Amino acid sequence: MTSFIGAERDQISFMPHDLNEWLPEDHLARFVVDIVGKMDLCQVYSSYSGKGSTPYDPKLLLSLIFYGYSTGVFSSRKTETATYDSVAFRFIAGNHHPDHDTIASFRKRHLPELKGWFKEILLIGNELGLLKLGNIFIDGTKVQANASKHKAMSYKRMKQLEKQLECEIEQLMALGQQQDEKDEQSTDDIPDEIKRRKDRLTQIDTAKKVIEQHRKEAYQEEKAEFDKKQEARKKYENQTGKKPRGRAPKEPSTEPKSKDQYNFTDPQSRIMKTSKGFDQCYNAQIAVNDDMLIVGNYANAHHNDKQEFLPTIESVPDELEPQITSAVADTGYYSQQNIENCPQNITPIIAKSKEKHNSYIEQLLNPTNDKHKEIYRKRKHTVEPVFGIIKEVLGFRRFSFRGKDNIDNEWGLVCLSYNLKRMFNLKTA
Repeated sequence: MTSFIGAERDQISFMPHDLNEWLPEDHLARFVVDIVGKMDLCQVYSSYSGKGSTPYDPKLLLSLIFYGYSTGVFSSRKTETATYDSVAFRFIAGNHHPDHDTIASFRKRHLPELKGWFKEILLIGNELGLLKLGNIFIDGTKVQANASKHKAMSYKRMKQLEKQLECEIEQLMALGQQQDEKDEQSTDDIPDEIKRRKDRLTQIDTAKKVIEQHRKEAYQEEKAEFDKKQEARKKYENQTGKKPRGRAPKEPSTEPKSKDQYNFTDPQSRIMKTSKGFDQCYNAQIAVNDDMLIVGNYANAHHNDKQEFLPTIESVPDELEPQITSAVADTGYYSQQNIENCPQNITPIIAKSKEKHNSYIEQLLNPTNDKHKEIYRKRKHTVEPVFGIIKEVLGFRRFSFRGKDNIDNEWGLVCLSYNLKRMFNLKTA
């Protein structure tokens, strides 16, 4: 008869007394704790006043958050639960169980410091010999904002609703005056309804001003790009005596477009086209090396990637930039500005746009040769799988915070945590 190993749940000690016996020596949780132990957290420790109840060690909380994000646990409530249910989380917490409010408030309070921590951990990885540079591969993905697209309104709709609300206010005021003249008992709802509509008008007016300001800012960039293209076309015509091929660029306008939108939940997010349709999103960018380590990250609300090429390169720590030889990107990043303004030590290898550009711009691009083709082919095997891991394996598809700055910092946390797991895999390979 077959014998089985049963669960003796009445035993006095179910787990080993020594926490170090709980996990294998080569475990991601140990690696995260070791890396956090190497970080300079003097500024964090100095922020504690020493008054009140004894706080949890920042290294403990950071390790929990980093390990959580690197294994797909983003919620502070789930992190708290994991300190009871998961051996790895229990090991990191040292058998303590920080409340989810404690974890959430710590993360929120130190969110602005995450960019610096991303850089610090990357440099630690460099010291450990886990980071190799040369080529960097740039790409972006749309990540859902913490806001519903149904809370967005177009500039055209705002103007229509303004007129509607103003008309309704006039009607309500006339109704109230009519009741007063007839000495009828006035309904208490009328003042409340008028106030509600006036408050809505104030919100719409604020939203319109934001859209108008965005248009002014965008106009400056678009006008500069337009002037460059016009100058390039004139130069080409003067040199060749021929008119440039292709459609002439259209001069941008300072007036908001009717489809320009404002989201009342997260005003800085934008409706963007994704693989699953249109959604309220942010544009998250990364730069990775040949080993699929993220060396730079950046998040904004631009609809396309043309404006993200240079900021993503700039997000690479200054200490590492001299080691970069080329920046590789797809057709979405192809522009004269990106080619001309790329750092001198970095060769831009950007696929030419499907749209036919004038020959002057094409001359600026480095000649397409076999070496560049070989480097470009690596892009699909480096940067694109990273997004697959972050979204499909880890399950990060929606930001927790709101506002462009917070989003940029949270994306830094995501990239930092991904790097910890990737560095661990490289170390144990």
